[in-house]
Amino acid sequence: MAQVAIKQDMSSPRATTEQLLERITELESELNDLQILYETTMDHGTSLENELMAQNDRMTTLQNKMRKYLSPQLYQALVGGTTEANTKSHARTPLSIYFSDVVGFSDLTDSIEPELLSDILNSYLTRMSEIALNHGGTVDKFIGDAIMVFFGAPEYIDDVTHAQRCVRMALEMREALFQLRETWKVKGITRNLQIRAGINSGICTVGNFGSDHRMDYTIIGGQVNLAARLEAAAPPDGIYMSEASYSLVEEIVEARRVGPLQVKGIHAPVEVWELIGLRDDRAASSPYLTIDENRLQLTGFDVDVTTLSEQERAAIQKALARAMLHLSMS
Repeated sequence: MAQVAIKQDMSSPRATTEQLLERITELESELNDLQILYETTMDHGTSLENELMAQNDRMTTLQNKMRKYLSPQLYQALVGGTTEANTKSHARTPLSIYFSDVVGFSDLTDSIEPELLSDILNSYLTRMSEIALNHGGTVDKFIGDAIMVFFGAPEYIDDVTHAQRCVRMALEMREALFQLRETWKVKGITRNLQIRAGINSGICTVGNFGSDHRMDYTIIGGQVNLAARLEAAAPPDGIYMSEASYSLVEEIVEARRVGPLQVKGIHAPVEVWELIGLRDDRAASSPYLTIDENRLQLTGFDVDVTTLSEQERAAIQKALARAMLHLSMS
């Protein structure tokens, strides 16, 4: 009889309620533990997310700095994985190469303050780099005031396109220098700085050269040397082209045959052409300049310079630059 009573007591509603309360207490304890775990996970996740965002910001800043040391083409090739960062990555590629330097810039360093000299050099290199990049050129390096640009690597299109882009860039650089002169005069540089340039087209070896710890993406070969020699032989404000480059661009340019020149480091004389301008530029009408064979006429310069728009100012500067160039070629 006692055993039956106990069983009845355990199956009573009161016993069931106590069991439920105990179970509820256990579940509440587990829920609290889960809540603590969730909050800890969220805090950790937020901290991790913030750290990832900070790391991304640091990487973006670093990438933006890298862009200033590399040409856009090379940067994209490295980031995209199409170019390897090792000294075994070389290729023989047809290129168009451009060299230029500022005539007498070394003499200028002795006559002006270093701060002003730095300002002039930086403004010059910045403007020339912008022009080179706009035409799709790969800026190889700056050597003081000298600039080396090539077309055809790391992205190759075709020889004619690269050569035409190169000569268009060279002409725009020359006109840009004429405009920079006016800016420099305001800063006290009365001397007209001039550039000379050389252009050559041919097969070069392009890739990474140097050591495993420090390398440069650049080009080497006899065609590179020829471009440099043409630049050294060019007159102030002159652009010399090799026969190879001229043959690729003769349909779009006006050029004067200089003749065979014996340049340093090249055994045989080199056929050289001097780049004057683009045919479409000569054909285009200008309200300020008319060039007809050996006749040059400047008109419309009785203007108030303080009221000129940027477009009018640029048109006048371009007309004057072409007139000065035409006079130097005559």
